[in-house]
Amino acid sequence: MDITNFINSRDIRDYHREIDYKYNALEAAWLVYQCRDINVRQRHEAWNWIIRNMPDCKVSNGRIRTCFYNKSVHKVIAEYIELERGFIDSFMSESGYLYTYRYSCKIGDDGEVDIVNGEGVFTSAEKCIEHILKEEDPKETKFAEISRRIPDEGEYYNRYGSIVINLSGEIIDVTIETKDDSESHLIDLECFFDDLWFAFPVPFKRGDIVFVSNRLGTEEPVVLTDIVIPPGWEREKYINMRLEHGGDTSDMNLYGYMMTDNSRYIGPFAEVWWNYMDVEYYRKELTGINRVLKIICNWLKGEFGDDLCLLLAGYHRILLEEVLAKTTPLMYTSEGLMSAGFSLKRIESSRIGRREK
Repeated sequence: MDITNFINSRDIRDYHREIDYKYNALEAAWLVYQCRDINVRQRHEAWNWIIRNMPDCKVSNGRIRTCFYNKSVHKVIAEYIELERGFIDSFMSESGYLYTYRYSCKIGDDGEVDIVNGEGVFTSAEKCIEHILKEEDPKETKFAEISRRIPDEGEYYNRYGSIVINLSGEIIDVTIETKDDSESHLIDLECFFDDLWFAFPVPFKRGDIVFVSNRLGTEEPVVLTDIVIPPGWEREKYINMRLEHGGDTSDMNLYGYMMTDNSRYIGPFAEVWWNYMDVEYYRKELTGINRVLKIICNWLKGEFGDDLCLLLAGYHRILLEEVLAKTTPLMYTSEGLMSAGFSLKRIESSRIGRREK
């Protein structure tokens, strides 16, 4: 089995194949856990393959669930499989719950996708699934999340767990319910994979324009400054600190700049995202205010040297163009706007910018 197939990022996947990266059982199990392209049955098959074919090792990292330190990875994986299977069985068969769902949906002509609430309340997961497969369009919907509630209780969303299905009816993910009277070991086990931290090799460099891939398929460009290792840290010191004092998946970060345009501010901002194993190169054309990211990219890669003139002049020009584009009135034809002194180029730029919102 090729473990790289479970990496969500095609660029990291290709890089690991290029450098022939060797995974231990814990790394391989985590990659299987977070893979978005397989269903639960395939995930369990992959974990069982790891148990049968990869050397066992000890759990040696994680933030909170130190109860697993030095435990057999094979044993923990097997227990997690049984935990998921047991939850799915109960989710599909237990009575006394009402089931609702929300689903991914295209919400505009530009391909933007969002999560919206589905219609209906159902007395079983099976009836809810039947409704989704009948009513939702596979061309518009990638997945649906089904949650269950107890009537007349105001518990928070996912309090009793949920499943995610694709439009073929396959279960592709679960959020396991941990009951208040559950054994502490089961509560820890449910969080096991999310509480792990890894320093996998990645191909990205400072100044690369990337995005964090997700199940919705949205792509928001980011100019990378640092990845895996935070700014100001030496690589070995940071890795040793994480392995000694703990870290989890939310600490598997990338750092960089993104553009924003709202009522209070238009321009770049620095941010932290996770997890870096979902990062890919941004291959689309930069449009609108995101054109500034290319200037930041060139600056970070040293193409301006010590000269700030081109950096500042380019930034100033693009922002002026974007602000001017917002002065184009709506509900007029191109001919009418041109007769009022608007250039055709500015008219098209304005319309492209509005479609991006």
